[in-house]
Amino acid sequence: MSIKRIEADVDDRARDSACYFCNEMFEMGKLQNHLKQCGSILEQCPLRCGAWIQRKHKDTHVKDCPQMTREAVSPSHVRASDPVPPQPNLHTWTPHSIPLEDCVTYLEKEITSIKLILTEETSHRDVQSTEIDNLRSKLVLVEERTQHFLSSLVSLRAAVDDEAERSANWAAQFKHDLANVQLALQELQSQQMNTAMRLESVVTSLVHEQRERELLEQAMTDHDNKIRSIKALEEAVNYLKQTIEDERQRNEENQIGLMGDMVGGRLAIDRIAVLEVATADARAEAAEQIAKMDLVSRDLRALTKSYHKLRNELIDFQSRVSLDNPELGGDNGHLIWRIDNFHDRMKEAKEKDAVLTSPLFRTSKYGYTLKAELNLNGIGKWKGRHLTCTLRLVAGPYDQLLDWPCDLTINIILRDQPANKSQATDIVKTLDLRRKSSSKRHDYDISGDDKTRSTESLDLNVIQMKKQYIFIPHTSLDKFEYIKNDVMFLEFIVNQ
Repeated sequence: MSIKRIEADVDDRARDSACYFCNEMFEMGKLQNHLKQCGSILEQCPLRCGAWIQRKHKDTHVKDCPQMTREAVSPSHVRASDPVPPQPNLHTWTPHSIPLEDCVTYLEKEITSIKLILTEETSHRDVQSTEIDNLRSKLVLVEERTQHFLSSLVSLRAAVDDEAERSANWAAQFKHDLANVQLALQELQSQQMNTAMRLESVVTSLVHEQRERELLEQAMTDHDNKIRSIKALEEAVNYLKQTIEDERQRNEENQIGLMGDMVGGRLAIDRIAVLEVATADARAEAAEQIAKMDLVSRDLRALTKSYHKLRNELIDFQSRVSLDNPELGGDNGHLIWRIDNFHDRMKEAKEKDAVLTSPLFRTSKYGYTLKAELNLNGIGKWKGRHLTCTLRLVAGPYDQLLDWPCDLTINIILRDQPANKSQATDIVKTLDLRRKSSSKRHDYDISGDDKTRSTESLDLNVIQMKKQYIFIPHTSLDKFEYIKNDVMFLEFIVNQ
């Protein structure tokens, strides 16, 4: 219900008035017309019998009025001493003879009561009017709040529609991204499966290679033992030959003297025969050992060929793994090499001269392939006092497309690991790398200036090592946090 309808209803109720005779509610304009026709108004009997009757019961009273009975009966038929008593009628009012003063007093009281009622009605109407005004102000406030609520509701509906559309777009984008992620995950899983299969095959190959290596070592041991046996047999044969020759010479020298002594001659002949039989047996065993040596040599050549084939396949696989895995290598001319278990590696380098080899990395996506070699205990005259490091060019899949000779300048950085990175003090060394061709026979070359320089008082190997290696003293490693948590980082940056 709107505010205007409520106000109209309130105004209508305020303008309605009750009839004093029948108590029905009428508007102010219609009440006067109703009074002209109200059936509850008292009127005097039209036959002048002295009764007052309600207008709606007038016709019924006229039928039963005593005055109507008197007029209808003739005087000759009715005795004057027997008047007909009037019948009681519920719809008539017969006035009694009341003194005028009592009537006036009664009317004054009634007027006073009416005035009181009118005063109360007026005050009641004033209160109602005040309440109506308050109600109108409240209704206006409610209308304003309703309008504000409707505007807020419209804006909220628009915001909800925008949010729903945005959510639908986000949901569609999320589904699309989820599908892409699932495809990438499937591809990654397939790559992981392929890598796992390759690793499994490589492990199997390594196990097989280890077994073949063990067999080869056993065969080499047997071969060495057989060679020693053959050498011992050859020595024994030579000794027997020498002994036989000596005996023959002695027999020839003593043949004349022994001709007389038949018994002594027979003994010498028997000794010679025994020696000849032993020599024949030694020659047969030597021939058998030589045949076995030929078989072992043929098996050794086959095993060596298989070993080199497996080693090449392992190197190729390691290069692919190193270059495909971003954690191991890269193809942007930049490598950070993490060396774990530094102290164990240093101990191994001191005891066994172990050399650490970094993962392979390229100068660019289709560029030169490099690897770093690190001697923690140093080499040559620097052994036991310095850490030496170098870079080597290895055969890559794109060498036929690259320019040769190759000249590269590489910065080698030993990274400091302080808690505050702004206070890091890195050790930076520069290494010039040159190679004539992609062939493995020429790793490095000395520049023309070095060739023309006099090297009479210097060792050429020392000059080459200074050009090919960088040297960091062991005493420098303890000055800062180059070794932290038993980990060292070497960074390689190719300047292109």
